Amino acid sequence: MSRVRAALATALVGLTTLTACSSSSDKPDSASSGNKPASSSPAPKPIAKELSQAHLTQALLGDGETLPGYTLHGGKSTTEGQYCSKTDADSAPKGWVRGSDADYEYNGSTINMASLHICLFDTAEDAHSAYVSWKGHETNKEQKPKQPVGDENTLVINPGASDDSVYGYLRSGRVNVRVKIDGATGGDPSGAQAMLSATLKRLQQLQDGKPATVTAADEQAGARQ
Repeated sequence: MSRVRAALATALVGLTTLTACSSSSDKPDSASSGNKPASSSPAPKPIAKELSQAHLTQALLGDGETLPGYTLHGGKSTTEGQYCSKTDADSAPKGWVRGSDADYEYNGSTINMASLHICLFDTAEDAHSAYVSWKGHETNKEQKPKQPVGDENTLVINPGASDDSVYGYLRSGRVNVRVKIDGATGGDPSGAQAMLSATLKRLQQLQDGKPATVTAADEQAGARQ
């Protein structure tokens, strides 16, 4: 009888060990759990470097780089400080360093146009203050982009008394970017979002010492997939 009891005890120990091993192997590891990021690519870096005037100008979208149907109206410009503040300001905002801007015609017409501004500040705090002033206070008309852009971002649909217009704003570190599309394709917010996203990615490329190659058309097509 003692031999039978000893055999049963040995079998029970083996079964307990096997069950413990099975339970451990059934648990998903961190690499295969549902918390795994969808993409392994690193998060975009905020703009923190002292970008030059040439960098800001290169980051502006040119012909063939902006939305379909739009072409540069004139050329890329060096932005004066007051244009990096709220609409009715007559002086540069606190901490402003430099900026660049461009206007775009739609199918050769100046009736419906788009514009793009890039503004660099001394600190992220200065950029945030200017960003808040820029986008205004029509919170009932604000809409978040479908895909977040930068540290802060918003689209304002039909600001003021406008129709079929959309204004887009973002802040990334020390840089603010503003897009305005009046009429024409302004009824489709994805265009403003694509211009914001492309401009920021071009700034990030330049910050990393690479050429600016991202286009708004590519960003818009990617967002629609």
